[in-house]
Parts: sequence; C-alpha cells; structure tokens
Amino acid sequence: MNIFREGASSEYSWIRLSTIETEKIELWNATFMKTGIDRDTATLPFRVAETERQEHMDVTLMVVSKEEINALSQAIMNPHLIIFTNRNGVALEFIGPTNIVNKLEAVNVGKGTSFALEHAGINAISLSMQLDALVAVQGLEHSLTFFSKWSGMCSPVKLGNQIRGYLNLSVSLTENLCLVASLLKRLISDIESRMMLADPISKQALIYEHFDLFSLTNREKEIGFGWLQNQSALQISLALGISEATVRHTLKKVYSKTKCHDRGGFIKKFMV
Repeated sequence: MNIFREGASSEYSWIRLSTIETEKIELWNATFMKTGIDRDTATLPFRVAETERQEHMDVTLMVVSKEEINALSQAIMNPHLIIFTNRNGVALEFIGPTNIVNKLEAVNVGKGTSFALEHAGINAISLSMQLDALVAVQGLEHSLTFFSKWSGMCSPVKLGNQIRGYLNLSVSLTENLCLVASLLKRLISDIESRMMLADPISKQALIYEHFDLFSLTNREKEIGFGWLQNQSALQISLALGISEATVRHTLKKVYSKTKCHDRGGFIKKFMV
C-alpha cells in the first residue's frame, strides 16, 4: 500500500520555493556560498557533538516527539526520512528505514547535523526557519545536490506562539506532496497537543478556557483549578490568602455553574 497516494488533494497548503521572490532565493544562496561548501559535496561538514546537543535539549519535547515520530514512521512503508530539529536547525531525531539512516550516517548526516541555511543551504528545514511556515523543497531546488533525489516538507513545531523546533518529512520525488503535507500536519498537531498538556502554564490556560464556557469568575477559576490539582480546601485558602470557608463556599458555586455534584465528576469534566 502506498500511503502517500490515498485521498490526494490538489489544493496547496504550503509554500513552494518556486513561489518565492527570486531576490530572496539569491540572497539565501549567497549566504550559503560564503561558507565555501561545494554544492556537490558528498558529506555535510557541520555536525554538533552529542554533549552540546544534550545541553540545549527539551526533555519533555523530545519524549513526546520521538513517540509520535516513531509511530508514524512504522506506518509508512515507502522510503522516507523524518527529521526533528531544535530551533537552530540541528537534528535531534533522525528516523526512517534502517538502510536509509545507515547510508546517511556513513556520509556524516544524522543526529547533530545542522540543516540551517549557512550550513546546508536551501532545504525544507532551512526554508521553514526563514519563513516560519509549512514549506516544500524538491529535487534540484536544494542548494546541495546531495538532496536532489528527495522532496522535503518541513514546518515549525510550536508551544503557543513559541517555536520549539522543526519537523521535516522527506520522501522520494515521485510521492504525492499533498498526502505528505497532510501527514506532517497531523503529526505536528499531535505533538503540539501533547506538549501543551505536559506544560503546566499551557495546561492551566486550556482549563481556564474550558471554565469560560460556564462563566466562572476569576476567583472561581483559581479555586476550581486548585481543586483539579488535588489540593485541599486548606491548601487553596493558604495559596490564595482567603479563608477555608470562602474556598468551600466558592466551590459550591463552581459545582452549581458547571452542573457537577462531586469532585470526581468535576475532575472528569475538566481535567485534560
């Protein structure tokens, strides 16, 4: 089964290199040429050591992204490569069929490889870094002929409005990019959703949005959120500087507004 050819759409929902102003492309190529790297180089020279990668690694993000990337990779039978990078375009995860990963590793491409413009020229990752968008780069559009047999699609991965990394899905030139885009969007959506639930601030914002549907006041939200975190009425009162009696009285209002009758029902309704 060819997973990239099912239900293909003719609508482009990404930026193609051919639609970008020539002046910008020339400027990007000039930036790359300053490095002195030969367009026909057989290896990528810039690679960050593992110790340096570890210093800047977001552990929660890495766990979430690796689980989701592995699940997708196992479902794809066609030749492919999934690359997850940090905000600087340095590969943190490099996942695909073993023969492809090993072949690339033999020419110094793998975890730690920089796909930033100044190190690898125009590719899907560097283009996404420049445009903060879902992009596609195909074949000889790449600055390096090294990637000329691949089509790459890449998009930022964000928590709120903050970019946390970039996710790239590369496939052979014959594959349908509409399906590639669909798979990549779904993968990123799953990663971003799990990141939000793992981040305390984002989780609170999400629950508060749910509270808004029931017209809870700010104080009711604070107390309701504490209740969801398994805090006692006393703990909530101390944290907010109010009496325990006020906390219990407010909880009754919260239950009434949200149509809940006990803590179990309240948690089941609001805990994400």
